Formats: sequence, C-alpha cells, structure tokens
Amino acid sequence: MENENQKKIVHTYADDLAKAMDTTDAKVVQELLEQGREKELLAKEEVTKKKQKVWYKLGAIVFVVGAILSLAYSIYHYKSLTVPPEKPVSVGVFPSTKAFVSNETDIRKVIESITSDSSFEKDRPYLVPIVKNADEPTLLGVKESFDFFESKASEPFIASFNIVRLGIINIGERNVPFVIASTKDAESSTKEFLIAENSLLQNIYKALGIDISVYDPEIGKSFVGEFLYNIPVRSLKYKNKEGIDQTIFFYARATQDIVVMTTSPQALKAIYNNLIGQIN
Repeated sequence: MENENQKKIVHTYADDLAKAMDTTDAKVVQELLEQGREKELLAKEEVTKKKQKVWYKLGAIVFVVGAILSLAYSIYHYKSLTVPPEKPVSVGVFPSTKAFVSNETDIRKVIESITSDSSFEKDRPYLVPIVKNADEPTLLGVKESFDFFESKASEPFIASFNIVRLGIINIGERNVPFVIASTKDAESSTKEFLIAENSLLQNIYKALGIDISVYDPEIGKSFVGEFLYNIPVRSLKYKNKEGIDQTIFFYARATQDIVVMTTSPQALKAIYNNLIGQIN
C-alpha cells in the first residue's frame, strides 16, 4: 500500500512538471530561449572585446617601444656616420709679405728683412709666410714654426696651439715684429703660458727681434698683469736707468682663441682693432 502511495507521489511530481511545461505558452518558451542565446552572445562578445583590448594595448606598447628603439638606433647610426663640424682655425685675415723659405734663411735674417722694409702701410698688420722649401710652398706647422724661431719651448706649450704665425706692423717710427697664434683651448693654453713664463723670453726673443743680452738680469723673472687699451696682458718688465718700469715684451689674448706676443702696445691695439673689425 505504501509503495503504491510513493509511486503516486513521484508520478504526481513528474506529471506536475509535465503539466507545467505543457501549460507554458510555447511563445514564452521561445522568447526565453532567444533571451538566453542573446545573453550568451553578449557574454561572448564582451570576452572577445576584452581580449581585443588587451591585444591592442600590447600592440601599442610594442609599437611605441619599437619606435623608440628605431629612433635611438637612427640617432646613434647618424652620429657614427656624421663627422662633427670642426671649429674654424684661423689667426684672422691679414695681408702677407713676401714668402721666406725656411731652408734658405733663418729667423735673424727674416727679422732683419721685415723690420727694414719701408713698404708696409702704417698700423696695418701683415703676416710673414714662412714655407718649408721652394719646391713645397707649404706654411710651417706649429712645431716647425717654433723650431724656425730657434725656440726650446716645452712640448705641452707647443701642443696648445693650432696655428703660429710671424707678423710685422708699421707703428710709424719703426716696424714691430709680433707672433700671433690660435690656441686649441683658452683655459689650458692660459695655464701653459703661466707655466712657460720663466723661460718665455728665451724662447721667443728671436722672433720678436729682442736683443736678449740687454735683459739678461730679467730672465726668469715673473710677469705682471695689467691692462693695455682695456685688454688684459701679461708683461715682462725691467727698470731703466731712472728706475722706471719699462716693458720688454708681453702677451695678450686679443680674442678668446687668439694670442698675440709683441713688444709694442700700439701694435697690439692695431691687431686687436683689425680682428674686431673682422668679427663685426
């Protein structure tokens, strides 16, 4: 009896479920199924969109990194292939005297020739070309110029210059020799000059036409700083018979890169004005 009742209960539950399904409107069931499918499609699309966003972000990151690396490589490659522009090396533009051949003369003869030449225009600086030989009319280099001056300047001092040239200027009552040079670096060349001061007279007197025998007691003495025409100079001085300080010679930085060595303030002024005129 009990088994029959239990069977009826199960049957009744199944029947009830069947009846519920049977009584459900087919149209409603269809709508529920369609809604389910739509939700499923929307969920899939959402997942797809999220995946696409992730890939887009990864692609953008890869693109940016690639662009940076490409730019960096391009800059490096350009720099490795491009020669950096060199700073023009010059002591200024000046007229020249006749050329002298180094293996046919010496510094004394050159100084004697240019100081006695009456053809130079007053207050106009001239450069004196000194070439290696007649067959090779190439100007002497820095080391060769100091050798021609019969100078025993130190290697570091000589190495601080790009160009060294002998010059001459008519200041009215006489012709004054000068040495004009382009330095590689203003700071290092200034240090080299200070180091060389004790022997600078001995190393440059022939090129400046100085009779060193008159100034033997001054050799090795310190230079003094002063101003000539508002230009800072370093001067080597001596006392004359009246006990008054007189200048033997001096060196000055006419521009940041150009140094002038001479015995005449008037010569320095003319050279300075000429250089400033070229810059302006």
